[in-house]
This record gives sequence, C-alpha cells and structure tokens, in this order.
Amino acid sequence: MRFPFALALAIPALTRSEIAEHSGTGCIASPIFEDGSMLSLPIPDQAGTICYDDLHFGGHSVGKLIADLKGKRISKGKTWSLAGSDRAHLDPDLIPALRDRKLGWRPAFGQCGKDATILRQHEVGIGDLFLYFGWFRRCEMVKGAYRYVAGAPNLHVVFGYLRVGQVIRISSDPVPEWAFDHPHLHGTARKKDTGNTLFVAETSLGLPSLENQPGAGAFSRFEPQFQLTAPGKSRSQWRLPLWFFPTDGAPSLSSHHHNSNDRWQKEENSCLLRSVARGQEFVVDAVALPNVINWATDLLTPQRPWQLRRHRTSLGSE
Repeated sequence: MRFPFALALAIPALTRSEIAEHSGTGCIASPIFEDGSMLSLPIPDQAGTICYDDLHFGGHSVGKLIADLKGKRISKGKTWSLAGSDRAHLDPDLIPALRDRKLGWRPAFGQCGKDATILRQHEVGIGDLFLYFGWFRRCEMVKGAYRYVAGAPNLHVVFGYLRVGQVIRISSDPVPEWAFDHPHLHGTARKKDTGNTLFVAETSLGLPSLENQPGAGAFSRFEPQFQLTAPGKSRSQWRLPLWFFPTDGAPSLSSHHHNSNDRWQKEENSCLLRSVARGQEFVVDAVALPNVINWATDLLTPQRPWQLRRHRTSLGSE
C-alpha cells in the first residue's frame, strides 16, 4: 500500500451524450432527506444491467425518487423523462444494501476514456484514495411524492470514499465473477476502450487512526464538513482549507484550469475555489501537499455510529 497517497476528488461518471449538465443523475440533484440521510443517484445508462427500481435505500425506492424528482435523459437534442424501469449506471458502487449482491462482492469504481487517462497520468493506483462528491439538494415527501425543499441550495457534497486495493484493466486482466454486472463491463464503447479500468476497494482504510475502518463506504447522513460549496455561493464555488491555495505556482488540485490562480481567492482562514464546470478527477499529491492526509482523515473519522455504511467483505451486506 502506498503512503502518502494521491487523493482524487471524483464526481460520479458523466455520460456527456446522455445528461444535460454536471450532476449525479439526469439533470437533477441527489437528495438529502428530511432525516439528514443522503444518497447519490446513479446516472442513466442504456447499457446498464440494473434498473432504478432494483435499488432501495433506507426505505426509499430509487425508482420512485427518479420519477418524482423528474430525472431526465438527454441525447442528440432529445429529452426523455426517466422512470423506475430505466437502466442505471451504479458507479461508484459503495453501499452493500442498495441491491442484491453476489458472493464476494467488493465496492468498486470504474473509469474509461480521457478520465481514466487522467488517472493513469497521475499514477493513481493501489493505496490511493478516492473521495466522491456530487450535486445534492434537500428534499421532502409531500402527499406521497418526493420534491425538493423550496429555496434549498444546490450543493457539492462529499458522499463517499474508496481506497484502492486492486486495479483491473478490463481489456486484459481477469475480472472476478462478482463484478460481471458492473456497468463498466457493459456497453459497446466501454468494451472497446483498452483503458477501461475498475478500481476495487481495499479491505480496510489504513489511514492513521483509521486502520481498521472499511476500505470503502458512503456517508449515511449529511454533515457540514462534507459540504464543499461555500455557504451562499453557487455550488461550484468551494471553500477549502487555506493550505489548498497554490503557492509559488505549484498546483494543489489537478485537472483543467484548477492550476490557474484566477480561480482561487484567499480568505482569512480558508480559500475559495471556482471549480471547473466539467471535470471528474481532481488529484492531490499528498507528498507535495501533506496536510491533505489529516484533512482526509478528519473527514473520514466516524463522528457517530451511523456515519458510515459498512460492509462485510465475504457476503457483501451490511
């Protein structure tokens, strides 16, 4: 296991031909429920092997969520409303109880195309840590239907993590049977992509003081420390610790124009970042920026018994 590691802030896979904007699903925010729990909604995927109706979370039907919150799929200028019977791209796949699992299931995350190339260029691999963020908004149920809370802000929120224990190059490496229905093993374009890669979770997290915590998981409830968006700002305006601010021209976050100083603004004890409108992986080198280790550790330290949805590695259930 590599330590210090590279930290990759990653948004769930974007299928640009199918969705209208930078989001966790087709044109809609993922929900923060009335009890504070939250769920990242998968994007639509016509090549997927599961439907939204196959997914359930804490008493919530994901198929009903998609329909009530008016998820949409956009392709070639046409728009379709999503229904529970539409197929979903469950990636990253972090929550064991979200669906039925095969024996030996492990949390996993797939990447292909230029996004996989970015990860290879930064040598992201075994021992490195993904933190996943997405577009979230508070929602409520009124008269039996889900809806967003009026006036609730749109937020970028960290919702889960995965420390890499195995890297599978799908075009050339053997794939375990439990992963056969992962979306990155399906779809014509993904099958043809020799860079198509599956990152499988380590058994345990292995960070200082968190050695025995599961190697992947999703936060079961929203907490202020998971929010990247600065209060009162648009969701792409992030407030980060001051040590993230680039110094002497050295970048702190990779990808696109994150290295441009006009994206950064210093505050007294923090900094503001205007994050790129489109991008999936923003890589931080913990050797160059060692403070990120403590930041990630604090973020992942369970504050309450329900903060992390855990898994058993043999059965793949909570």
